[in-house]
Amino acid sequence: MSTATTTLAEAIESRVSCRAFDSIGLTRHDLEILRTEVTNACQESGILFDLHVFEADGSLLSLSPKVFVGRPPAYVTCVGTDDPIAREKIGYYGERIVLRATQLGLGSCWVAGTFNRNETTCEIPENMVFHDVIPLGTPMANVPFRQRSIRKAIRAKSKRPSKLYHGPTTLDAAPVWVRAGIEAVCKAPSAANGQPVVFVQEALGSPVRAALPHVKHDVQHTDLGIAKLHFELAASEQGAPGTWEWGAGGIYLLD
Repeated sequence: MSTATTTLAEAIESRVSCRAFDSIGLTRHDLEILRTEVTNACQESGILFDLHVFEADGSLLSLSPKVFVGRPPAYVTCVGTDDPIAREKIGYYGERIVLRATQLGLGSCWVAGTFNRNETTCEIPENMVFHDVIPLGTPMANVPFRQRSIRKAIRAKSKRPSKLYHGPTTLDAAPVWVRAGIEAVCKAPSAANGQPVVFVQEALGSPVRAALPHVKHDVQHTDLGIAKLHFELAASEQGAPGTWEWGAGGIYLLD
């Protein structure tokens, strides 16, 4: 039985994008925790997150063999309206599901395009769209060379923490909770590891804003939600709990 022994903030340190899944099914204990997290995410966000499990309903996720190895025994579909705030909430609450899975020792990955949508079980109400899918399962003990190469190539694009902070001082001189938040954002997944979110502070002591200076595609709003969650969890661990305003340019409101 898997046991969550870390906080969500600590799970940031061990989370990696898993692209090689074993055939081992999820335990009843893990499924109970994930179902609770998915239910909470739906209720808090208004987004339709849905957990699909092969052993329960026969659902299998058809991932691109060029990118993935193995078929995960479970996955979460993300359905919402076609607008930036919905995409941001998918990122924020979906990443919370990802980190919960990480606590349980499970592998996960954000997938927007490299899977077969026509073969994926997903209910899409009128006026909503199918945005992303999050596969969940046991990572392969020995990750194949191709998947290790993909991970290495993507991580090579990572930006330095200082590039993600625009403030009145250098990041090294910023408050500890701001530095911790930025460092946690550097460990967050984003499309092609583009890391498009920049955190802006006009003066020391003024609020921190999460900005998207150059929006090139819609998925960057999902990246924004993911980045906000990572920042919030790390800042809270450093004694600066708060909540984010939604939207690009939203302020981190300290409690």
